[in-house]
Amino acid sequence: MIRMDFTGERFIPELFGQIQLEHLSRYHFVYNQIDLSDKIVLDLSSGEGYGTDLLSNFAKKVYGIDISIEAISHAQKKYIRDNLAFLVGDVAAIPLRDNSIDVFVSFETIEHIDKHKEMFIEIKRVLKPDGILVMSSPDRYYYSDKPQFNNQYHIKELYYDEFCDLVNHYFQKTRFYSQRIFSGSMIVYNGNADIYSKPLVMEKNGSAVEFTPLYNIAIATDKNDLKSSPQVFLYKEFDYILTMMDVQRAINSIRRSKAYRFGDFFLRPARLLKKYFLNE
Repeated sequence: MIRMDFTGERFIPELFGQIQLEHLSRYHFVYNQIDLSDKIVLDLSSGEGYGTDLLSNFAKKVYGIDISIEAISHAQKKYIRDNLAFLVGDVAAIPLRDNSIDVFVSFETIEHIDKHKEMFIEIKRVLKPDGILVMSSPDRYYYSDKPQFNNQYHIKELYYDEFCDLVNHYFQKTRFYSQRIFSGSMIVYNGNADIYSKPLVMEKNGSAVEFTPLYNIAIATDKNDLKSSPQVFLYKEFDYILTMMDVQRAINSIRRSKAYRFGDFFLRPARLLKKYFLNE
């Protein structure tokens, strides 16, 4: 099997759990929102290539572009389709012609650079006049500030207002969504229409709080008919949901087993002896 090593910088499909749900749901979101059947798509910062390959199932043609020669070489060997091509390129120097792309996809890219102006100039250059941008960006407040977390690979994260202002500056029509993980992955519209309100998240104590994002997602274009789409998008990986009660039941079952009790009987003196010397 052809696979890349995980360094922490980019997702690989062999990973499971939260990171898998976050990344895969964004790509499924694209073809859920936009009919790609006659579209030429660009996946910027395509990395291992899994997302570019997924989009090629629905699009006329897909380009995967990444600055990493290693990543592009890997993708070219692993994902081979007639409508799929991988190219080495930079966000500020995309190796494609002007007005050649219908849908520009950029997931978890913008925070890795500080050339945001240059990036958007390139996006506008390669997009057709009626082309559509689908971009995600971690929300700096919820992703970094609130949990006091620092991602060493991120150079310039954006707050929600900053992200909106940036996209609105370059595109006439925009829609913004929020994403975070539950027992799957939820992407919700951030509109102000009377027919829409943000989902409420119920806490165990009965209180309700407004849905808050970990990532922000934009769909943007200069054409006048950006169609309304489903306002809440859920990506479900498994039918079975593992709860904390399930985990506790499993722990209790193990502790009741003969093997556990037998081992605990012989190890207990050693643990007590260790505790004694630690307290001395």
